[in-house]
Amino acid sequence: MGFDLMHPWWLLLLLPAAVAIGWWYRTERRLIGLRKRSVATLRSLIFLLLILSVAGLMLKAPVDQQEVIFVVDESKSVTSPKSAVSFMQEAIRSKAEQDAFAILGTGERPAVEYPLSLDSNTALEIGGVKNKNFTDLAAGLRLAQGLVDSGYKPRVVLLSDGEQNLGDGVREARYLKERGIQVDVAHLARDVGTEVLVKNATVPATLYEGESFALTAVVESTVLTGATLQVFEDNRPIAKTQMQVQKGENRLSIPLKATEPGFHRYRVEILPDADTEAVNNTAYAYGDVLGKSAALIVEGAQGDAKWLIEALRAGQFPYQTATAQTMPKTLEDLRRYSVIVLANVSGVDLAESVQKQIESAVRDFGVGLMMTGGEDSFGLGGYFDTPIEKALPVYMDLRNQQEIPSLGLMLVIDRSGSMAPDKIELAKEAARRSTAMLKAKDTLGVLAFDSTNWWVVEPTKVDNPKALQDKISGIGAEGGTSIYPAVEEAFNKLQEIETKRKHIILLTDGQSPEGDYDGLTAKMKEKGITMSTVAVGQDADQKLLEGLAEKAKGRFYSAVDSNSVPMIFSKETALAGKTYIEDNPFTPQIGRAKELAPLFAKGLPQINAHIATTEKETADVVLANLKGEPVLARWQYGLGRAVAWTSDAKGVWSNEWSGWDGSSAFWNQLMTWLLPQYRTDAFDMRAAISGGQGELSVRLKKQLAEGGVLKGEVVYSDATKQEIPLLLKAPGEYVGQFRADRPGTYLLSVVEEREGNVQQAASSGISVSYSPEYDLPKNGQEILAAIAEAGGGRVLSDPAEVWKDDLPPRWQARDLSYWLLLLAACLWPLDVALRRLSLSTARLQAWREARRKIKGEQVVKRREQQSAQSSSMQGLKRKAESATERKSQHSAPPHQTQPSAPAAKQTAPKQPPQQEESSTISKLLDKKRKK
Repeated sequence: MGFDLMHPWWLLLLLPAAVAIGWWYRTERRLIGLRKRSVATLRSLIFLLLILSVAGLMLKAPVDQQEVIFVVDESKSVTSPKSAVSFMQEAIRSKAEQDAFAILGTGERPAVEYPLSLDSNTALEIGGVKNKNFTDLAAGLRLAQGLVDSGYKPRVVLLSDGEQNLGDGVREARYLKERGIQVDVAHLARDVGTEVLVKNATVPATLYEGESFALTAVVESTVLTGATLQVFEDNRPIAKTQMQVQKGENRLSIPLKATEPGFHRYRVEILPDADTEAVNNTAYAYGDVLGKSAALIVEGAQGDAKWLIEALRAGQFPYQTATAQTMPKTLEDLRRYSVIVLANVSGVDLAESVQKQIESAVRDFGVGLMMTGGEDSFGLGGYFDTPIEKALPVYMDLRNQQEIPSLGLMLVIDRSGSMAPDKIELAKEAARRSTAMLKAKDTLGVLAFDSTNWWVVEPTKVDNPKALQDKISGIGAEGGTSIYPAVEEAFNKLQEIETKRKHIILLTDGQSPEGDYDGLTAKMKEKGITMSTVAVGQDADQKLLEGLAEKAKGRFYSAVDSNSVPMIFSKETALAGKTYIEDNPFTPQIGRAKELAPLFAKGLPQINAHIATTEKETADVVLANLKGEPVLARWQYGLGRAVAWTSDAKGVWSNEWSGWDGSSAFWNQLMTWLLPQYRTDAFDMRAAISGGQGELSVRLKKQLAEGGVLKGEVVYSDATKQEIPLLLKAPGEYVGQFRADRPGTYLLSVVEEREGNVQQAASSGISVSYSPEYDLPKNGQEILAAIAEAGGGRVLSDPAEVWKDDLPPRWQARDLSYWLLLLAACLWPLDVALRRLSLSTARLQAWREARRKIKGEQVVKRREQQSAQSSSMQGLKRKAESATERKSQHSAPPHQTQPSAPAAKQTAPKQPPQQEESSTISKLLDKKRKK
């Protein structure tokens, strides 16, 4: 037992407190003697209690019970998780009753498996760690510190193979030791067996067309075995060889030749005769072959880019064709092309994840982007509020037109339990997008249904889209599915609305065939109301919904991938308005044509139709219709450029353009304008990844321009990006760090900016082919021993040693501040009483004398009352005896007169008279009390 202070410097207040009490004692004149000394003592005690409370006085007592926190490595490299569970189970059974334990697992991040518990009979199960592709022992030890309870002597037991690839467990163990927490370790054996893996592969970051170069690779093996080594360029095999893999590290050099310009991915793959894990048999490298790389032409349907392709072929511009289904889907594959053209491709067919990759390719790596018109393009293609719209120089909705027919739109959305959680969120996003596309004179109604109907938005004018979108966001998912009553109610409401066009969009993922659908669709046709249907997922009644759309003169969508639902809704909203196709023939007006002006000098052919859009604020409108709406618009977007051609590229809407003698030159000049504008070999870039951390090194080939700033950026596989701060390491050399803790591709870009303008740029890439958990083991046991040494612990082999009583003494401190304040508060009224209440000695003596006198008088009075009562009782007794004698004389017979002595003998034994006498006395006493 002992005492301690949390803030001992507050004790310095004792000096001014003592001075204040002394000054008061000397100057106080109202209080004297014992009373003055009592107040001084009481005030001193109050000051002392308050100062000790502020200083944090604590009572310290020794702690006897132990707490063990098990930190279990749950990463993929641990092949024996059952041995860890067995070790902990046996250790817990051997603990004392008052000892406690907790269990947490660690991978990339730690997670608590079992909180602090005393129950030794717990059946253990582990597996709560989400990402097991990495091992961060330091994070596990750090979380263990947070589970330490002050009422126990703490110990952390780390169970791992020691193969950490994130963080520094040794440093964290040292940190725990400084805080009085001992760290013990237990090694989990890893069975590797026969294993062959490709550790890495590299090629020069910059290559030239036709250049010969060497791809280097490192292969590691635990055995001597034969293997087949293959090399692919963009999934195209370019080399294959048979080899003998030696035990240990094998360094390979494979001669290759750069044949096609563009950014290429090289994949090295080994197929060993003997192996355990196949996931670590592949590695990637990236190289940029300088030259004019091909354009990627993506057609919505075959022939949608016919006019464009013929022009490129005539101008010998390299290109490749694809559809929305066959086109590349990843950023690294899109990066191979100089320009991407979307020719009448519906946004419904182009997943939003792919759109994000295209937008990143333009913004971050300078790839050109063009969209051409058609019935499935621009706003009619559902591109409103998508990543593609961000990259293009036009908005998909009409923002400047005044003469737009009013639209009444009803969104009927299934909110049954099967829509939760992802489908309903996408449905709400779809409804919000549709709301944003409507104008103030349009009317919107949103009806959600399960077994019953609920008007989320009663049919109302769209004069406050934000308020309507907030209401839509409140839709939840629950209940069953009843389609017909919901559609019928939406139809009845839509009849009451006064708008030029009326349309219903029905979305559901369920089945509800009950209802007179034929009669309902017949009424819709009669009233001029159309309806489109969206079937979400495989469980929806595809046949019913397709039939409803056909009979109601709408369109049917089978959204197997529910992520396309928002684009379907925006497309339907655009189609319902029927204002996006401008089909009045016109000759385009020339705007800011610049280098295209000489081509337009002899006049332009007529255009029959195009898709109406709105140009963005910083876009250049090269060609426009008679109302000023863009037919050809372009702009700079990040490092890349983008073009919007709102007529078609297959010669239907623009058939006269296809026969124009300047057609081929027009398209080739436009495609040339879209080519990347910056050299990709402006800097010498090198990247490396280790321990979940990437490092980018940039060496300048020439000095930065005056005022120039170097900026780095990494783009991840999901198209998210992170800025890389580049710091000067040496003259002309910069280094930056970036996060690289996931398997995947990391595309890197470096630009030199001056006054906000890009002067030059370069790009590169690096890949983490597989989790480092699949690497061969290195020095895990040594790391565990170092952790035990840094944490002041031991390497355990016996589970019973976990509870060994070798922990340093620990004291539990109980804060007494509250009780000291409470005691001071209780003493304060006593201080007030001593000062305010004046009681002299004379008055106290007089009070005592008065008390003594009153007590004496009370004693005398009680004695007199007792004496009077006794006399009264004696008189009553005599009266009672006389009455008894008289009664006995009257009752005796006359002839039995006998001598007194014998008579006495005869009457002595008579009991009844005595009882009667006693009864008479009792009655007299009762009467006396009543009086």
